[in-house]
Amino acid sequence: MRSESAEILEIIDHVLRIIRTVPQDLLWQNRYADEAELAAELSELAARIRRGDPSALADLRYLFLPTGPLCEIAASSGWLETYTTLGNRFDELHGRLRWI
Repeated sequence: MRSESAEILEIIDHVLRIIRTVPQDLLWQNRYADEAELAAELSELAARIRRGDPSALADLRYLFLPTGPLCEIAASSGWLETYTTLGNRFDELHGRLRWI
């Protein structure tokens, strides 16, 4: 059985694959200037989770909030359905983790 943190890392990897392969519309959010900046933050958050840094989970939770940066990007870039599935899974995993 995979751990919650391993599943969260899979979610991050899935989002990274999307943003690295399909151009993203970043107009409706103001956190990221370009896809590279978004990918860098997600990669850093993944590294922090691998190290067991509990603050990474809180930062990811913010990104996955409804109308949060990832939601805005997904909606304007055409992958909202995938985002919703990933976000719901993230919420479920977040609720089971005891880091915070």
